[in-house]
Formats: sequence, structure tokens, C-alpha cells
Amino acid sequence: MEALVENSDEEKEEMEGKHKYTDDRTCLSNMSNTDDVEKTMGDKSLPMMSNLSDLMTKEIQEAEEPPLFLEKKRFMVYICGGYKDSVEERAALMENVYPLLYLYCKQRGYDFSMVDLRCSVRNPFSEHHDTVQLHVESLQRCQGTLGPNFFLFVGQKHEVQSLPSSLSKKTFEAILTVLEKEWVQMSKGKLVDEFSESGSQSSIATESSTGSFVHESIYGNYLNFGDEVTSSGLLSQGSFSSGSDGEEARLSPVGVRSLEDVEQDQTVLQMWYKLDENCIPPIYRLLPISFHLPGMLSVDRQDRKEARKDWRDTCQRLGAVLQHSAMEALGQEEASVLLRTVLDWEVETGLQTVAQAPPEDHCHCYKRVIPDLFYNLKNKHATHYADLLKGQAKLDPVLKTAQQRFMDRIHKKLRHTNIYERSVSWGRNGLDPKNNRSHQFYTERICSHVQRTIISSLNRVIKIPKIEGTFDVVRREVVRAQIHEEIQRHIDHGRHLWRKCTLRQAFLDDVQKTVEHSSCRPVLLLGPPGWGKSTVMAALAELAPTWIPGDVKVFIHFVGFTGESRNIRLVLQSLCVQLVEAYCPQTQLSEGFPQLVNEFYSLLGYVGAERPLVVLLDGLDELSEEHGSDLSWISTALPPHVHIILSATTDSACTQTLQTAHPIILSLPPLSVTEITAFLEAKLRADRRRLQEQQWQVLVQACESCPSPLYLEAAYGESLHWTSYSLQSSLSLPVSLEGLYLGLLTRLERDLGRQLVRRASTVISISLWGVTEEEMLHLLSKDEKVLQEVTSAHPAPSSSPRRVPYVLWVRLKRNLGLHLSEVYTDGTWVYRWTHSELGRVCIKNYFRTKASAMALHADYADYYRSKSQNAHIFQPLAWTLNEEEDGSGMAKIYRFNLRKLRGLPYHLVHSGQIIPFLTECLFNYEFLLHKVWGLSVLDIEEDLKKAVLPDKELVDVEVMSKTLGLSRIVLQQDPCQLASQLVGRLGQMIMEDRPLARGDPLKFRYLHALLAQCVHSSLPVLLPSSTCLLPPRDLQHTLLAGHLNTVTALGGGQSGVLAVTCEANGSLKFWDLEQRRIIKDLDPAGGFVGDSLNLGLEDQMVIVRMGHCLQVRDVESGNVVYSESDSIDVPILTTTCDGRLLVVFYDGTPLVKVFDLASSCSLLHSIKISMEHEPIHKDSSLLLSSNSIQDYVLFAYRFVSVHCHSVLSMLRSLLLVGEADIRLRLQVIVFHVKLTP
Repeated sequence: MEALVENSDEEKEEMEGKHKYTDDRTCLSNMSNTDDVEKTMGDKSLPMMSNLSDLMTKEIQEAEEPPLFLEKKRFMVYICGGYKDSVEERAALMENVYPLLYLYCKQRGYDFSMVDLRCSVRNPFSEHHDTVQLHVESLQRCQGTLGPNFFLFVGQKHEVQSLPSSLSKKTFEAILTVLEKEWVQMSKGKLVDEFSESGSQSSIATESSTGSFVHESIYGNYLNFGDEVTSSGLLSQGSFSSGSDGEEARLSPVGVRSLEDVEQDQTVLQMWYKLDENCIPPIYRLLPISFHLPGMLSVDRQDRKEARKDWRDTCQRLGAVLQHSAMEALGQEEASVLLRTVLDWEVETGLQTVAQAPPEDHCHCYKRVIPDLFYNLKNKHATHYADLLKGQAKLDPVLKTAQQRFMDRIHKKLRHTNIYERSVSWGRNGLDPKNNRSHQFYTERICSHVQRTIISSLNRVIKIPKIEGTFDVVRREVVRAQIHEEIQRHIDHGRHLWRKCTLRQAFLDDVQKTVEHSSCRPVLLLGPPGWGKSTVMAALAELAPTWIPGDVKVFIHFVGFTGESRNIRLVLQSLCVQLVEAYCPQTQLSEGFPQLVNEFYSLLGYVGAERPLVVLLDGLDELSEEHGSDLSWISTALPPHVHIILSATTDSACTQTLQTAHPIILSLPPLSVTEITAFLEAKLRADRRRLQEQQWQVLVQACESCPSPLYLEAAYGESLHWTSYSLQSSLSLPVSLEGLYLGLLTRLERDLGRQLVRRASTVISISLWGVTEEEMLHLLSKDEKVLQEVTSAHPAPSSSPRRVPYVLWVRLKRNLGLHLSEVYTDGTWVYRWTHSELGRVCIKNYFRTKASAMALHADYADYYRSKSQNAHIFQPLAWTLNEEEDGSGMAKIYRFNLRKLRGLPYHLVHSGQIIPFLTECLFNYEFLLHKVWGLSVLDIEEDLKKAVLPDKELVDVEVMSKTLGLSRIVLQQDPCQLASQLVGRLGQMIMEDRPLARGDPLKFRYLHALLAQCVHSSLPVLLPSSTCLLPPRDLQHTLLAGHLNTVTALGGGQSGVLAVTCEANGSLKFWDLEQRRIIKDLDPAGGFVGDSLNLGLEDQMVIVRMGHCLQVRDVESGNVVYSESDSIDVPILTTTCDGRLLVVFYDGTPLVKVFDLASSCSLLHSIKISMEHEPIHKDSSLLLSSNSIQDYVLFAYRFVSVHCHSVLSMLRSLLLVGEADIRLRLQVIVFHVKLTP
């Protein structure tokens, strides 16, 4: 378990139950690692860290800062102060201010995080000495957001100093030379006195002539003597605070040093600092604590306690050695950099100019003064607020002076208007707001002032866009804006991958040749997981415009990159929006999946040679279960100038589906030895590293055994933990990606604890589209095994709430490095695995049974269902804001909690809780109302398909599905009509649902409660008193969408599943009515815009009538086989003889023509039939049946008489086929049926 070492004073306090853990609700964002294959060195790490000062966390330095626009809707505030003397202020902020600011920002569409890495932590020890890096990187992350980002709380106690986690070779050898010189002098019989008291004081002071903490920048003198040191390892606060005996442990004992002391100093220095020649230039590293003290990671509490005590003694000894010898070896100013406090680093970083804004724009300091502290130094709590001399109730003058100089430097850096001094009196237990009214008033004043300060700054940044128009217009614009943001994220992700694309150059040449010679078939790239498909697709997005002539439009979509990108309906919607804006502006789009498929192919028809189109869909095997991950819409025959390039994992289910489209398949080859070697050498050069010969051979051989870019990157990441003094037995790399991931998890378990790593990794793996920090911290603290492991390593008072310290999650994120990414989805920031293969390994490794996975899903669902005190802040269905409109009163703005609206149904279903899923989601009116409003009625229909109970038919679900289908168009325009639609369609049905006898069950178990809830809607609604809308019945209508122009004609096919339509531009569309999809398009021919359509010859011929003109076209080729435009009268068409004969009547005349469609529409006969009565010669005087029986055609005509009757007649056309000729006999059979007009 990663150790946060307590000193004896802290252990005593924990036994007394004085310290209380606070509710840590923070959101610290990790640098976005979005590449699934390749990462490069970022520019955000401190120069002091450039020598890989912390091997365990090198990956985080490689993470590239995400695009700026991704940060625009998030505010992050960093809170810092002493580990002991600012506990009350920081705890009050997290408990009282953070929830209110979180709510304030959520109501306005922004995320808010308050970062306190000291929460629930009493000292800064860590196994790998990475505390300073954690704090500084977290602060820099906060500085990347708008608004105030740094709040400092200081008192009268100096913060704990830190050991350098690495020293340059020059610095270490200079210090060692001083010790050797001292040993030589003492071996000659000389005694060396320790510093005088004044000298001791000056050695702790870090003031420079410039007034900077470290020479005007955070990097200080490292720039002067070559990155000589990195502050990270920490001296125990027990070195400066009272122990259990109440005595002060000083950094350096005052007295006479002996020869044995010098020898021990040399030994301890060389024992804990080892030369690492894998760095360029070589450096001396501070070894992990467990290297010499394995008890630090022991599961036995007594072993850990003894290891902590030994480490405290070691820290004091190392600190004394560095403080004494560095003065002579380096000089005072350079030596002062060696031992600095974490707070020094934070303040130096926080008080810098950020984005050309002075510190006053984003930094605030609260200085607390306890005037009567000096009269209470004998109090056992005094050491938490002041630095005392060893064994005396007196202030340490050295540390008091250091603290005063620290404050002086803050005043020089920060304007006095941003420094707020508050006085508070001493209490019996120090500062105790829970039991002391004046202290409570003090913390309330602090909280109120911080809240006002932050809100005032946020109001200058927050912008709430207003969209004018009706409800459906506003909703449509909001959805379109969200789609645009989603599109931009994929574009940025593609550019991010492209910048680091150094592999697969030969394969890209092969793809170019394929694209240039195959514009009618999709191209499918296949490869095993981790073979660099996403990077190749990103490269194609950049290179395709150079391969294809014209103004090429490129649409790229990385399935799985965000949550929305996993839903095939949303993917199609995004593509259609881009097509509309590029080729057909002002077109209104549908939202349903079948309709979007048709509109997608209709829009492809607008692509021309001057503006070709390339569509890239990456990772299709990552699609979620909605619509069955339907890929059947990917057609083989693409329109001209349209290129579709797909990628998927070899042997995945979607790959089998795509085979039906007969794509051109290109398989990614394994990496060559040359590519592997060149990549590793480039990475080593960029990171200023080298490997020993045997280490290099191990790395190269492992990469050759698994020649994939993902393995290559992950293996190189593991090699960053190798030092030149690493044991040969530890240099091993599994030759499979799964084995490498298992090794990663094992290492994290050893350092951070098995239960913590198990819980966190499985939460990420089973989450819907990722996990927020709020969700992660809650679910970690709900696992009893995790709490036992954490509290065993970090004991807490019984009165404190049991929570996982936030810093443990931050450290886990940092150690995961490139394997964990942060993306924006569902209106917030979530963490997900960079590559889904790690998630599959975690599930396989940690979930031994299906029940364990279901239990975690149940915990996740319980989080969303929580009824805690702050549930209305963190987990409402929507955050609402009352805003005053100009002259029209108050308007309520809704910001929907999409995480809950999507996550609750998902986790209830996957935990097997179908009944709660029905009662709390599908038949819960308020949940339905918010989901249909915040998302779409289509999302509810997708949820309804998941409601399945074994061996039980859910009638309510079927009726609900039909009802929403009837109300879909209305609810898409105005979701607030949900109650009216439900009651208007189901009211009578529910009223009639009564048991026939006492004890009989109702037919509908859930609909009764749903309609009862409609009466108590949170929105004002008009409810009908009875059924006034069409109720759901067996006959349901189906909406066919895909036309971009007015439909002028509709015709049915002979098979019954085919239909044909004509648009205002003359194009013809053929529909599969079962699948509700367009299966073929025919371009206009001869300017024909049909007003009547017929299909004949087994749907192989389409007959188009336009006014007095007639046209017959072959469906397969689109060729015109017959055309007639000289008719005076309007032709009226039908077919007979199973569609082989085309029979043409002419309105108002007895002329009939018969064509044989099987013989290229040859004219078989033209005859004027005799009728019983003289027909009226005018338009619309003839009615012709579109159906026929054998060779009978039914028609009716109007004739002149006293009463202007009509006659229903039948024409029989007999087709007799002889040996030499074809003869046609026409017989008129008149039925004496008079039809009144």
C-alpha cells in the first residue's frame, strides 16, 4: 500500500480521535491522453522534472495538453495550506462552499472542481517521493482553466521541508567531497563544530536578493547548475513537530560531530542515493522507501509502523547531511533549493502570470493570526499551529524567521488587496469550529468571502447563450450546437494522432493506391487490437485531400472516443449534419435511425466531382448495443466521388457483418524490426534517456515478439521504470499485450494497494462511457475491502467519515499515465481507458464471476439513486436556474444531468434489476419527462427494448412503445407534451383495466402508476379528461424519411415489400418497406418529374407519368426503354399478367394501348374499345384499378345521361403465344352496375 507516513504525534491524535476526515468532493483532471497508440513528451512538466525525477510517473509528463476549447466549460480551484495548521479552513470550504459552487456552475452549464490534495492527509510522505510533482502538476492543470484558480491559507507554522528526489551527478559528488574532506580532517584528530545558532538560521532561510522563492521562477537555481535537484521526497513533519513525548525533533543536532557521525553521513547518503546512468546526463536518485524498508508496503500494521519510524530517522539524517554539506559545496543560495517545502513549490507556481493575467486576477491568500497563541504554547495542540523548540514551550526562532520571510515573499509577489488577514482567538483544542462558536463564526466568514470572491470572478467569464424562437427551434439549435462540439472533438483527436504518426508509411502508400482506384466499394482496414488503426485513420484524414482531385471534404469519426460516438444513431446524425452543411444547407433532418440511414444516402447524391467526399469511421467494433450495432446500411454500391474507409478489429462481430458489403479489405501488417528500432531510439532521444545493453535487448526482443504499436508504446512506458542499477531479475516484459497489462496492474497493486487498484480499474471498465471523479470517489468509498485496506495503511479517528483520500486517486491516475484518458461526454468530464483492451483485461482478471460484475453495476446504480443530503446538488435529474427575462417575468433554464439519465437505466439493466428499471425509469413520469426533454424520445424507445423479463411478457412495455411511436413527432417538437400524450392516448384504456373478480391482477401493472404521476407533473400541463388521441392498436404507422425535396408520386411494387417515390427534381427512390430503407436511387431522365408511378415485370420496370407524357425505365440500369410525349389525353396506367403487360388508357377516350414489358416495352396493340355508353371526353373521367387478376383489368368511366351515371367495366386482355406470332384479343365485359357520381 502506498504509504503516507504519520509521525508519532499524529498516531497519538488518531488514537484520541481528534482528527476528522472531511468530505472530499474534488475534481482534479488528468492531462488528456487521447492516443491509443503513440504518445510524445509534453511541454507542461517542470524543467526541474526533466531528468525523470520520478520514474513511476513518467507517463504523465508525456501527456499532451488537450485543445483549449475543451477547457472552456470547466473551472478548477486549487486549495493549499499547511498539512496541519489549515485543516479547519480547508475542511470548511470542502463541506460548505464546494457544493454550492458546484451547483452554481452546473446551473449555468459549467463544471466546477475544488482540488485539495491535503484533504484527509496529515503528512506528505509517499513511496516514490512524488508529492511535489503531484501538487505542482495539479495546480498547473487548474491554471489551464478560466477564473480564479489558486487559494492559499497560511498561519504561523512553517511547512514541512522536502528531500530532493534526485541530484545531478555534479551536485551529489560535490556534497560527497565535502563529507570526505571532513572525514580526512577528523581522521587527523581535529573536531569539527556544528553550525552556530545564527548559521543554522541562515541555512534554513531561502530568501534571495530578488525576493523570489527560488530566483524569480519556480525552477530557481536548477537553471544555474544544470538541473541539479528535484524536490519531491519529504522530511517528516515530525522532524519539526513534537513527538509523542512533546519534544521537538530538530533538523540538525547542535553539538560536536565525531568521526563516526561523518562516516554514518557518508553511508546514509550513498545508501539512499544511487547513480542512474540511464538518464542523460546521469543523476543520483532517491530510492523508493521500500527499497531499504520493505515494511513500508507490508500488510502488517506493526511492520509499517516500524518502517515509518525508521524512515523518519532517515529523513532527519539525510536532511542534516544535505543542509550541512551543501552550504560548503554549493553556496547558500544554491543549497537553499535542496530543502524546500511543498507549499514553497505551490506558491511559486501559483503566483505566476497565467495567460498574460497577473496573479491578482486568479490568486488569493488568507492569512490567519492567533494573537494569544504565544500564551498557550504548553497546550498539546500548539504544535499544530506553531514551531516549538525541542522539549520547550518556546517558538523555534529559526522556523519562525523562515515563516516570516515566506510571508514577506508572498507580499512581494501578490498585491495586498488579494491578501486577507483574519484573527481568531485560541481555543482549548486549538481551532475547533464544531465546538467553539467563535471559531465557527471565523470559518463561516472565510467560507462566505471565498464563495463571493469565486462567484464574482466566475460571473465575468460565464456566458449563457440565448436562442430566440419557438421551443422546437430552440431545441434543434441546442442539439446542433452539441453535435458541432462533438465533431470538433473528433477533428482535434485526429490531428492529435496525426502529429505523432511515424509508423506505417508503406501501408499508407497501399491505402492510397486502393482509394484512387476504388470509388464504388468501401475500404475496410483490419487488424488485431492495438495495431494502430486509429492512427492510420487519422493519417488518412490528413492525406486523402492530396490523393483525390477537387475540394475534398473529409468526415472522420472515432467510435468509442466519446460516449456519444458509441451510439450508431448519433454517429449517423453527426455525419448527416456535416453533409447538410457541406452540400445541402437548410435541410431539416430526422432523428430516428432508419430515417437517418435514408437521409444519409440521399445526401450522398449531392456529392459531385468538384467536391468529393471521404468518410472515415474508425473502430466500428466499439459500437454499443443500441440498434444492435446495425451496420447493414453500409452499402456496396457507393455514389460516384464518395469514398468510405472503415476500420475494425479482426474477427470481431462487426467485421463479419461488414463482409456482406463486399468491401476492399486491407490488413495492417506487423511492425518491422526497422520500425521498432527507429521508434524506440526516437523516444529515448526525446526523453533524454539511454538503456543498458542488456535492457535494450530485452525491450527490443519483447517488441519483436508482439510487433504492434500499442504494445510498443506500453513496453517503452514500462522501460521508463528501469534504472541503470535495476536488478537483472526485474527486467522482464511479457510477450503479449494482455501479459503486459497484467504486469502493469501487479505493479500498481504493489505500490498503491490491491483492493484500491482492483476497484478503480473495474469501475472504469464497466462504466457507461467513462467515470467522473465524483463517481469514482464515491464508489471507492463504498467498497468495504478498499476502506479496510486504506484505513489499515492510513488510520483515521473513529469519529471521522470513512473515505478514500483523494490524493490516492490522483496518484493512481498519474501512475496509469498514457493508459487513462479524460474526455468530455454527457456534458461533463469522464475518465476512460485509452484503449479498450485494458478494460477487457481488467474485467477478465478481476471479475471471476458474473455476479461480481453485477454487484458493481448495482453499486453504480445506487449512486445515481442516492437520497443523501446533497443528492439534489450532485445527482438531480436536472439543474434548474431561474433567470429574469426582459419584461416577461422569470424563466426557468434546465441543465439536464445526462450522466444520470443515461447511466441509471444502463446499470440497473446490467445489474439484473429489471423491476427497479421499470418502476424508476420506464414508468416514472419525472424521469421520462427529463429524458425526453434532455435527450430524445428515441432514447426512451431504446431503453424500452432492454426491458426483458425471462418467461414473462411485459404488456405495459409493448403498449408504452406503441404509444411513444404514435407521439414521436409531437414529443420531438415539444417534450413537455408527454403527460398530455400519455393521458390522451391511454386514459380510457387504463380506466377500463379493472379486475374481473376480487384478487385478479390488473392487465397493466405499471401504466396505472405512470398516469397517476402525470397529474402531479413538475411542469404545468394540460391533461385531457378522456381519451382524445388515437390509442395504440395493432395497426401502427411507419415514417419513411430520406427525401430532401417534395414527394410528387408514390407507387407500390408487385412483391408488396417494395415501393417507389419520385421527388420534385425527378429522382426516383426505391424502398424496402420491411427495413424502411432506400435500396436504390435513379437520377432524373429527360426532365421527367412523375405525378404517377407504377412498377411492372416483377418490379424490374418503373413506369413514370408526367402530365400527358409517359416514360418507362429499367430499374437496374436506369435506362429509358420507352418514352411517349405526343398524347393529347392524360395516360392512365396499370399492369396485368403478373406485371408483364402494361395497359394504358387515355382519360376520356376509348383508346387503349398494351405494351409487353418483357420485350423492351414493345407495343402489342392499340385499339379503341367499344363501350355501352359514350364516355365523357374530359379529364378525370376514367378510373383504373392498379391491381389485376390474371388478365382482367377493372376500370370505370363516366358517360353522358340524364343523371350523369358511371359504368364499372372490365377489360380482359388475353395474351396467346403461338409458334410464329403473338396475337391479342380484347374483350369488353360490361357490368350493369350504375355508380352515382
